[in-house]
Amino acid sequence: MKTNHINKFLRDNMTWVLLIVISIIFSFLSPNFFSFRNIINILNQNSYIIISALGIAFIMMAGEIDIAVGYTISLTSVLCAMMAVDLHLPAPVILAAGILIAILLECMTMLIAHYFRLQLMMVTIGTMTIFQGISFVLTQSKTISGLPESYKIIGQGYLGSIPIPVIVMVILFILASFVLNKTYMGRYVFAIGGNAEAARLAGISVFRMKMMIAGIAGGMVGLAATFLCTRLGAIQANTGAGLEFTIITAVLLGGVSVRGGEGRMSGVVAGVLILAILSNGMQLAGMDVYYQFIAKGVIMLATIGVDVFQLNRKDKVRMQDK
Repeated sequence: MKTNHINKFLRDNMTWVLLIVISIIFSFLSPNFFSFRNIINILNQNSYIIISALGIAFIMMAGEIDIAVGYTISLTSVLCAMMAVDLHLPAPVILAAGILIAILLECMTMLIAHYFRLQLMMVTIGTMTIFQGISFVLTQSKTISGLPESYKIIGQGYLGSIPIPVIVMVILFILASFVLNKTYMGRYVFAIGGNAEAARLAGISVFRMKMMIAGIAGGMVGLAATFLCTRLGAIQANTGAGLEFTIITAVLLGGVSVRGGEGRMSGVVAGVLILAILSNGMQLAGMDVYYQFIAKGVIMLATIGVDVFQLNRKDKVRMQDK
C-alpha cells in the first residue's frame, strides 16, 4: 500500500522531484548556485516567462496550443517601447495599453480559429509571421532605446530586496491557481479540454469560455511583455521570437497534456524553473550555451514522448473497459 502511495506521489509531483534533483546536482557543480542572490536572479530573469506560461497553460488545458506567443510578446514590446519613446506616454498608460494590446491579439486569433473552424495552432502559424512582419515594419529593423526611467522601473524596480516582477509573478500564480482549482471557470476549462462537444452538450458555452481564456492569457502575455521590455531597456523586432518553444516546453513539462483537460499551475512554474535552472546551472558550471539548446531540445522531445505514451495508455484502458 505504501508503495502505491509513493508511486502516485511521484507521478503527481514528478516535475517538482526533477526540479529538486537538478538543483541538488548543480549545487555540487557550483558553490554559488544556492545563494540568495542567484535564486532571486533566476526568478527575476524568468518571471516574464512564468507569467506567460501561466496564461498559455489556460489555453493548453482547454485543448488548444498558441505557438505565436513569442511574437505576441515581440509586437507588444515594440508598441509599448514606441509609446514610451516616441509618444512619451505615462508609464501606467503604457502598462495598461500593453496588456490591452496582447488581449486583443489573443482574442482576435481565437476568434479567427472559431470562425473558420480551425485549430488555434494552425491559425497561430499564420499570425506569428504577421506579428513578426509588423514588428520589423514598425522598427525598420532598428533597436528602440532610450526608455524613460519612470517606465523602466516596472521591470527593474525592487520592493525591499525582491524585484517587482517576482512579486507580481507570485500574485498571478496564486490567482491563476485559485481560478483553476476553486472556480467554475476552472472546471469548465478542464471540461472543454477533456471533450469540447460533451462540454457544449452539458450547457457550457465553449466559444465564450475560449474567448475568456484567450483574454486571460493575453493579459498575462501583455504584462510579461511589459516586464521584458522594461527589464531590457531596449527593444528589437525579434526580442520575443523563440520564447514560444520555451513556454510550451515548460507547460508540457509541468504536466499539461497536449490534448488538454489536465494540469496544474504549480507544475507549470516548476517546468519553467527546470529549464531556467538548467541554463543557469550550466552557465555557472562553465558549459557552452549551445549545450543548453541541446538539453532543452532533449527535454522537450522527452516530455512530448512521455505525454503521448500516457495518452496512448489511457486510450488502451478505455478500449479495454468498453
